[in-house]
Amino acid sequence: MSSRPTTSQMIFLGVTEFLSKKMEVHNSKLNCVSNPKTAFTGTLPVEITPTRYIKGLVKNFETSPGVVVVMLVYIERLLEKMELQYRQVGGLDPILFTSFNAHRIILTSFLVAQKYSEDKNYRLSSIARAGGIDKDELIFLENEFLDFMDFNLHIREDEFNKYVESSIVFSRHL
Repeated sequence: MSSRPTTSQMIFLGVTEFLSKKMEVHNSKLNCVSNPKTAFTGTLPVEITPTRYIKGLVKNFETSPGVVVVMLVYIERLLEKMELQYRQVGGLDPILFTSFNAHRIILTSFLVAQKYSEDKNYRLSSIARAGGIDKDELIFLENEFLDFMDFNLHIREDEFNKYVESSIVFSRHL
C-alpha cells in the first residue's frame, strides 16, 4: 500500500518540477533566440536540474514549503522585470530561464525568500557554498535582484495562495 504525498511534498514537487520543465523548454529555444547576458548569467551551463538543486538547498537549510512558494513568486517576478527592462532598451527576444542562469536566479531568490519569510536566517557564506558560488558573488546577485524588484518583496495572500494551488495541481499531473 503506497502512502499519499503530503501537501508540503506536493508543493515542493510542483514548484521544482515546474522550474525544471521551464528550464528544459527555454534551453530548447537557445538556438532560436538571443538570450541577453544578465548579472545572473554564468559562463557555462549547469548540469544539475533545478529539482535537485532546490532539494539540496531545502535539505541544508530546513526550508518550509512557504519559502519555496515565495521563491517561485520571486523568480517569476524577476524574469518579468528583467524582460521589461530589456524591452525598454530595445531588446526584442524574451529573457529565458536556462541552464546558464537558472541556478543563480534560484539561489538568489531562495536567499531573499528565506530572509523575508523565515525568522531563522543563515550565513551568506553557508548559502553561497551550498549554491556553488562564492559569498561576494551572492552579495552582488542579491543586490541586483533587489534592484530589479525595486525592493518590493511583499506578496499578497491571494497571490501566494494561487501559487500554492497551482503547485499542487501541477504536481498531480506528474
